[in-house]
Amino acid sequence: MKRERVAWIGSIAVLLIGGWLVGRQIPPRFDYTATASFRWWFWEYRALDLAVQVGLMFAGALGIAALLPSRTDEDEC
Repeated sequence: MKRERVAWIGSIAVLLIGGWLVGRQIPPRFDYTATASFRWWFWEYRALDLAVQVGLMFAGALGIAALLPSRTDEDEC
C-alpha cells in the first residue's frame, strides 16, 4: 500500500475511535419515554418495516442487474 493510503486509513481510524470515546463520556440528553413509545409502535406495526425491507432488496437486485453486462444473441453463439 502507498504511504498516503496508510496515512488516510490511520487518520480515519483515530478519528472514529476518538469520537467513540468522547461519545461514551457525554451523557444522553433526550427523553427515553419517547424512544420507548416509538419502539413499541414500530414493533406492533411491523408491516411498514417489512415493506421497506422488501423494497430495498428489490432495488438492490435491480441495481446489481443494471451493473451486469447485458446478454445479446452474439454472446450465445
